[in-house]
Amino acid sequence: MDYPMVSALLKAMGHPTRLRILNLLRQSGCCVQELEKELGLRQSNVSQHLGILRSLDMVKVERQGHTVCYSLNEELVCPLLDTLATQNGTADDPPTA
Repeated sequence: MDYPMVSALLKAMGHPTRLRILNLLRQSGCCVQELEKELGLRQSNVSQHLGILRSLDMVKVERQGHTVCYSLNEELVCPLLDTLATQNGTADDPPTA
């Protein structure tokens, strides 16, 4: 097991906003503006959180002209989200901040 990497992933998922972003992206890919609206946060704040998730390869990025869209790295993140949902008893409900 790569303990430093696992620790970094868990630390990233430990922030409520990032956990919400991951759950939203699990439902479908989103552009920054959509995440902004859904989370009720400013673009700069959303982008900071996405930057952390992107640095750990938890999300994938696709540029569509001037628009940046994100999707979940399902292979890496879904098993972690599934485990959290099972332990929390809310498999279908994304956590709230």
